[in-house]
Amino acid sequence: MMSATRISILEDSTEIRKLLKEALLAEGFEVKAYGLAQQFEGDVKAWNPDVCIVDLGLPDKDGLAILSHLANNFDTAIMVVSGRSTLSDKVAGLELGADDYITKPFEVTELVARIRALIRRKNVVGTSGDKNVFQFSGWTADLSKFLLTSERGKEQRLSASEVALLEIFLRRANRLITRDQIREELGDRGDEFSFDRAIDVRVSRLRTKLKDSPKNSKIIQTIYGAGYILISDVS
Repeated sequence: MMSATRISILEDSTEIRKLLKEALLAEGFEVKAYGLAQQFEGDVKAWNPDVCIVDLGLPDKDGLAILSHLANNFDTAIMVVSGRSTLSDKVAGLELGADDYITKPFEVTELVARIRALIRRKNVVGTSGDKNVFQFSGWTADLSKFLLTSERGKEQRLSASEVALLEIFLRRANRLITRDQIREELGDRGDEFSFDRAIDVRVSRLRTKLKDSPKNSKIIQTIYGAGYILISDVS
């Protein structure tokens, strides 16, 4: 029998933490909830959650630092739930590896739907074909392990959304991919502006990890007004 999806909640508000935990338990998920970063960080490696819901405003540690640590060291999908609602806050969260960002106050039904979308996105990585390991432009991407390896053997972790986006590029190498096609592939539920900005940020993160200068991109090229093309032989 397949085990239930595990979700960790890091939220300092007792009321919101209880609301989220009860709603997610009712949906059949396994849930652990924490009010302090120290408690969360002490348990996350051993419990290995599929999704982490992280509030940025915590009493004992910077939420952005926790977000970055999760993105760089774990395969978990990351949902930020925060009262910080400016575009710069959202971009900062996405740049550090968040897979989604929802602001307070929020509807629980919407949050649950977006959590399910993250889980589908994470689970579908590497399942659209038998091949999960790709070589391109001197890099090796192991989609099932969320790893990107350079020619020199240096490994970097990719977030669930970064892997899903990279897989789209790799399976359609040397072909134009429109934003609408990316939206359909990822099953994104957000508004068009937020979605487009999120894609821009994730493409930027991929380029950084691929040492692909955005001013003179050799691998992932932007076709303004149309979409993107991954220029490379892929094996």
